[in-house]
Amino acid sequence: MDKTEKASQHKRQEERKKGNIFQSKDLITGVMILASFFALRMLMDYMLTRFNNALSENIFVGATVEAFTIPTGARLIYTIIMNVLMLALPILSITMVTGIIMSVSQTRLLFATELLTPKFSRMNPIEGIKKMFTLKALAELVKSILKITVVIIIVYSTVMDKLGEVPALLSADIFADILWLGDAIFTVAINAGMGMLAIGIIDYFYQWWEYERSLRMSKQEVKDEYKQLEGNPQTKMRVHSIQRQMSQARMINEVRDADVVIRNPTHFAIALKYDINRNISPVVVAKGKDYLALRIIDVAEKNDVEIVTNPVLARALYDAVDIHQEIPEEFWEAVADIISYIYNLKKIKI
Repeated sequence: MDKTEKASQHKRQEERKKGNIFQSKDLITGVMILASFFALRMLMDYMLTRFNNALSENIFVGATVEAFTIPTGARLIYTIIMNVLMLALPILSITMVTGIIMSVSQTRLLFATELLTPKFSRMNPIEGIKKMFTLKALAELVKSILKITVVIIIVYSTVMDKLGEVPALLSADIFADILWLGDAIFTVAINAGMGMLAIGIIDYFYQWWEYERSLRMSKQEVKDEYKQLEGNPQTKMRVHSIQRQMSQARMINEVRDADVVIRNPTHFAIALKYDINRNISPVVVAKGKDYLALRIIDVAEKNDVEIVTNPVLARALYDAVDIHQEIPEEFWEAVADIISYIYNLKKIKI
């Protein structure tokens, strides 16, 4: 079955609930590498100061074998651990925050519980072997080879550029050598990070393309989804029929309180009610033709509602006025005569 149609919004939402989204882990890795080493460069002064402070504590000065006891050893280990943490914590924090931001920006805070549900199909070795020979697996292999190649080329080219500076280091002091080594490592890391970032950007668009391709639907699937969302035509007709019957039942019930029913004589029937305190003119509380008109007349007769035969007026009101609407001014005179006649019959003064 050819899947040539773009995924609908409903399918996208359903797939997202299942945790089926796309994101580029290589893009996250590239950004994290760059953020880590840029943070290292910016915090270098702080780290050197912290390192010098640790050395200036002279934790080994005056220490002898006899003085080195369990408490002093524990204090020494604690001091070393705290200094290492204080040196590494800022870099680790920046790296972690960068990774979280990059992940959230791609997943939009998705938490799919369905992925946590155990599926024995995932442990099927045959299915695992099949996945090894798919287009996606091939793309991942090519991507891995590409990443290794890019990193090797970047490291090699950077090292070759720096080799010319090595002879000058022989006459420099140790501090200058350390600075040169740190700068060389930073250059290699930044270049490698830029290469990983470039691969990550390419991978992001590939993941997007692969995701869109996997979501494509066939024309039949689009039709089936439409039927599912809009409802089966037969079911919709049944629902509408029930709703219509309930509406008619409510309307027929209101005939009991009507003042008059105007008929034609069996094809059309209009039930009117006039409340002088609430309405300017009489209100149509029920109307119908053929079978429904006969029901209105039958209910009116059983509840002693006056019935007046006026074919022209009945047909005109049926066409011009909806249920629960007041009659237009053009019918006032004709209806007023009928209402007055009925009130006189009931000996009610207007």
